[in-house]
Amino acid sequence: MSSREPSSLSSLTAKAGTWTVGSKLASKALDFITLLCLARLLGPSDFGLVAMAMSSVLIAEAIFEMPVAAALIRDPSPTKDMFDTALTIGLTRGLIVGMLLCALAYPLALFYDEPRLTTLICVLSLAPVMRGLKSPKLILFTQRFDFRPDFILEAAGKIASLCAAVAVALYTGSYWAIAVGTVVGPMLMMIVSYIYAPQRPVLSLKDWAIFAPIVGWYMLSQILQSVNWQLEKLLLPRFMDLVSFGRYSVASDITAVPYQSVVQPLFRPFLVAFSQIPSHEKLGEAYLRATSTIVFLVAPALVFLSILADVVVTILLGPSWHGAAFILTCLPLIAIISLPTALVNSICFLADKMHLIVVKNVIELCSKLMLICSLGYAYGLYGILAGQAIAAAISLTTSLAIVRASIGLSLVRQAKEGVKYFTPILLMALCLVPGIYLGDSVDHPLRQLWLSIATTAAAALVYLGSMFFMARMSSSEGLHQYDFVMQYLRKRFRPAI
Repeated sequence: MSSREPSSLSSLTAKAGTWTVGSKLASKALDFITLLCLARLLGPSDFGLVAMAMSSVLIAEAIFEMPVAAALIRDPSPTKDMFDTALTIGLTRGLIVGMLLCALAYPLALFYDEPRLTTLICVLSLAPVMRGLKSPKLILFTQRFDFRPDFILEAAGKIASLCAAVAVALYTGSYWAIAVGTVVGPMLMMIVSYIYAPQRPVLSLKDWAIFAPIVGWYMLSQILQSVNWQLEKLLLPRFMDLVSFGRYSVASDITAVPYQSVVQPLFRPFLVAFSQIPSHEKLGEAYLRATSTIVFLVAPALVFLSILADVVVTILLGPSWHGAAFILTCLPLIAIISLPTALVNSICFLADKMHLIVVKNVIELCSKLMLICSLGYAYGLYGILAGQAIAAAISLTTSLAIVRASIGLSLVRQAKEGVKYFTPILLMALCLVPGIYLGDSVDHPLRQLWLSIATTAAAALVYLGSMFFMARMSSSEGLHQYDFVMQYLRKRFRPAI
């Protein structure tokens, strides 16, 4: 463990979080622009077809995900042999995923009774190969809490993807626009990674022993987690037509934007910070503060999406996507239930309790599979959404128990923290509801937009005010040096806070 002072560690984590979140926000903004452009140029059936293909790509890629970066982060001075081994593992993984997808392309096309999937999956399989070839030496920037290269890579890849996708959509008007954009982005990111972190390609497994101990449990957990992640998109084409599935897919992608923009980029800064905290007691407090940060930043966006779903779909996507509004109302609320579980895997990893991640994923997979299939068969889309909500609640309960087993953080302490950050969310949601009823009586789209903006602003003020009030009412232990939220806000908005 490092001997960094807590205040220095928190400051470094806040600075790193600024870069990673900024990078992801810019990336997701470009993704959202791409989505809006393609939604106007293509139809729901095009998105449904590509979503079918991408489900298998994402599952295969996640199953063979190797904890290369995590293993390198744990070593304060990675050697050349370690980087060569990491590059070899990445290349091998990419080739295995690519060949597996090409082999499964035709059987999947038969399973879904969609012949176009064969060629589409083969083309999309190039994306994981490109991602596997990124320079492992980028980890040296991560260890120094320098995430500027990540910002450059994300921006370059997304801009290239946007330009390529829109160009192909204008030229062909087909689903190939989405596929081309999906492949071009990772390709450019791979090229730029070697500009920032040059590494001469040498194939070697000399330091495989360093990576091997965490690969077994990690790969098993990844298999389960990846199936959990894409389970709905694997099952839903059997319950609904291609157009309806396309609407569900786009609503799901929009719901994922806040999580992917804020939570995913914070994983590495928090993992590096957690790895330098010397005791389980302090790690538990840091975990609670980090979880509070995630809920504080992401939950409001999810509530806005849910309550303003009709406005979002009508104004941004257009009339052909009207059926996605109900789905977009439900999915963000389900996502809020899962927010407190975001960092559980990091805690298990640092506590050498990788088997608990597998236990969590097994419980989640079994509950989702049983609930979605049974309720989906009985009640269609309503049953599928209800099954997802119940499964999310089961996963949350399991995660609380796993954190207690990993670092000894009591269920009562976790529950108290949950009440502290969910109360302002509830108050904000209650402020938004009257605006929705008023919006139903407004026919003009522009007036409806201004009403939505005013309602959102009022709800945001209530949320921030209640958060500030609860922070003031908390005990001094609740605002100690590991409080990432307050450290971040004090640094950037002094003396307001």
